[in-house]
Amino acid sequence: MILYCVLIAVVALFSRFFALLIAVPFVTKLIFAADEQEVPSTSKSPALLHYLGIFTAICALLVIVKLLPLFQALEIWICIGVSPIVFASALHRYKKYEPAFLIALVPGLLFIVLKNLFFFPYIKLLAEESNQLFMGSIESVFSPEMIESMYPALESMKNIMIYGNASLWMISIIVGIFAGALIFSKRSSIKWHFNKIKFPYYIQSGIALGLILFIIKFRFISYNVLFIVGLLYLIQGYSVLYCYVESMMKRSKFLGIVMMIIPLFSYILLLVITVVGLLDNWLPIRKFAYHRGDK
Repeated sequence: MILYCVLIAVVALFSRFFALLIAVPFVTKLIFAADEQEVPSTSKSPALLHYLGIFTAICALLVIVKLLPLFQALEIWICIGVSPIVFASALHRYKKYEPAFLIALVPGLLFIVLKNLFFFPYIKLLAEESNQLFMGSIESVFSPEMIESMYPALESMKNIMIYGNASLWMISIIVGIFAGALIFSKRSSIKWHFNKIKFPYYIQSGIALGLILFIIKFRFISYNVLFIVGLLYLIQGYSVLYCYVESMMKRSKFLGIVMMIIPLFSYILLLVITVVGLLDNWLPIRKFAYHRGDK
């Protein structure tokens, strides 16, 4: 287990997404026996405590030897250490992936809310320093006229890093836990079929909250809330899209994969898929994909 924890921590230094691809299946397996029978007293499972203890020690060591600042180590500990354990425990309890997935997002959401609430000036300072470093690195490559023309885009990028930091931070967590859960599902008796993913109705309260915040002029907060909730419905929308592409993939897997990838290059198509995911909770959209008895 120590080697796995070290590997996960090293990968997390470069990408939280890829670290979650390893951590989520690995931690979830700790509470399932080889024959898919649950280990008693999961919440007190020594394996889970060992994982958390080892990962905590690794993060602390990285801070002590000054390889990581405290905030970054805490981010990795929450994202890679705590979230997979929360997901595994929730899956063990509810036997359903959707609630387990949503519950696993809670530690990350709480952390990023508290971080912005108490340390927003620090976040802003880091973004400005990163922007200055980037500007300094391109000054020797581009002409002053070119840099001046790029300045509005760079300013927009800096503002996104500052005021959209919560959304940017949650992207890797949401996608990483989701993909890790799918990987675990492939070898588990508790299956999560991609064409059947549907999140609970109460998630739509996040949209209502985001719109209310927008109306009362808390617009940057509303953008982050709407983006995070929208990402969940984008996943559900892709699940709906897969229902329509599934029969095509039986004839030509390559063409089906291309159809799934194309929307990633168009924000308009991504927005349409997100809206489809939202409407999927209210309309029988999936049934049209199987009206000819393909299912």
